[in-house]
Amino acid sequence: MAPVQERSRCFNFSAGPAMLPDLVLDKIVGELGDYDGLGMSILEMGHRDAGGPVQEVLQEATDCVRHILGVPSNYAVIWQQGGAHGQFAAVPLNLLRDKTQADYVDTGVWSRRAMNEARKFCTVRVCAELREEGGRLEVPPVSEWNLSDESAYVHICGNDTISGVEFLEDLDLGDRLLVADFTSTLLSRPVNISRYAALYCSAGKNLGPAGVCLVVVRRDLLDFALPQTPMVLHWKAAAETSPIPSLANTPPVFSIFACGHVLKGLRRSFGDVGTLDNVKRRTQRRASAVYKIIDESNGFYINKVASAVRSQTTICFTFGRDATVQRQWTGSITDTVKPTDLEEAFGGIRICLYNGLPDEAVDEVLRLLRDFAVAESGGLEKICNCKVITCLDTCSRSIKAIKEEHPTASPTRSCLEHNLRPMPVL
Repeated sequence: MAPVQERSRCFNFSAGPAMLPDLVLDKIVGELGDYDGLGMSILEMGHRDAGGPVQEVLQEATDCVRHILGVPSNYAVIWQQGGAHGQFAAVPLNLLRDKTQADYVDTGVWSRRAMNEARKFCTVRVCAELREEGGRLEVPPVSEWNLSDESAYVHICGNDTISGVEFLEDLDLGDRLLVADFTSTLLSRPVNISRYAALYCSAGKNLGPAGVCLVVVRRDLLDFALPQTPMVLHWKAAAETSPIPSLANTPPVFSIFACGHVLKGLRRSFGDVGTLDNVKRRTQRRASAVYKIIDESNGFYINKVASAVRSQTTICFTFGRDATVQRQWTGSITDTVKPTDLEEAFGGIRICLYNGLPDEAVDEVLRLLRDFAVAESGGLEKICNCKVITCLDTCSRSIKAIKEEHPTASPTRSCLEHNLRPMPVL
């Protein structure tokens, strides 16, 4: 089989599982059949072998997490099965202690999923929720949250991907225990771990392929678990196995093995020092380019999220025209640009810009956004230097032909070289 880097690849903009870097896929494939020349796959090796290959893989991935995130020594790093949905239950089970309620911030579908699971174990208080002010969705400032001293913890979803709302800075709640679902935020920016009692991140986005959930939790909280906490969700049980953590049950070896390669790839690509500072700059640059087209589309594309909480990795928008335009968007998807989600939960389109997407993929989706608006409405006047939309529809036409049809226009050679072509519609 030819290396992934030498084969044609679709650009995957879906919410997850997300695209993985070509080099990472090649390394996984290269090592999977015969790990380290031992004549066996890493998938065939025992996790109980002290110091053996599986434990080395787990430890190496854990060390990468600590290095990239700057995890303090008083925090445990563990790998658990069950994804974020498992942690929706694990959070109350591990942190309620002798309390019977918890505070949750409702910023969308995934916040509510977490709340619904927590209600099986405690009373859930909605201490703050997404609100619309001046036509924009925003999260109230912390000073307006209705926090209770009787609550065991405060839970947020770092990036609620279906509403496209993200906490872009780490909150300071003082002595309150802040817990965050960082599934779609982790590894997109630096994180001040010390602001959190615990955070968790299901793989499938920036961390690696689905099948495992990373948990970072303060060690002094490991004795807070309820007696009925199942072993597979018990943070202390996972954190205190020997000789390394995360051996309470058979770990999802392949997922952790692949996540380790993703983490090492981040260090190679973005530097071993300040890795996430460099990732953040790239993330912001790419998100800004997409939002710029949305904001300058004269209402053809609509994003209602306030800039202070606009997601940098999951960009959601609707169309300012009738519903048929959304169906035509699906007809505009090419063989190269595969899944840009039709997200029924909010009735629009979602473009996800996770780390595994190469920059040329983002260039392709920017072209798609421009072309589609032009083909459907003649929008995006600011994109073309000559301010004549039809010249974008017919880039192959000469300047002379455009001027004959639009005598007042002043088209330039550069606009004819955009090579923007209208997309097919259903």
